[in-house]
Amino acid sequence: MKSWQCVVILVVTSLIGCSTNTGGTEAAARIHFDSEFKKWMAGQENTVSTMQSRIGALKEPISYDIRSVVSGSPDSLACQDADKLPEDWRSWPAFKMNVAIEWKSKTGRPMTNITTYLLTWNTSEKRWYVTERH
Repeated sequence: MKSWQCVVILVVTSLIGCSTNTGGTEAAARIHFDSEFKKWMAGQENTVSTMQSRIGALKEPISYDIRSVVSGSPDSLACQDADKLPEDWRSWPAFKMNVAIEWKSKTGRPMTNITTYLLTWNTSEKRWYVTERH
């Protein structure tokens, strides 16, 4: 009986730990950005590839460094359906990130570009939206 109770306690504890929603915090924004950037570096679909890289057909970046993170104004396009934008969208957490992205140039030397991103947490959809800013 005791071992059964221990198993139940472990399962319940792990479920509670896994379901904790950390969305909307700076830490969660960094985790989301890191995950998406690693996908980009691996050549997978992602939400952080830059317009310049897509237009210029650049290879995947070789590294990145988040230089700064500050609170930002949420993006009104951070939703699946712009016609159903919730009234509280102006209160959504948002973070502006300045990121140094390192690439290999055509000559094989590293080059660095600074790109600014806005990450907006849509509280209704429980997901991050990433927008490149200029």
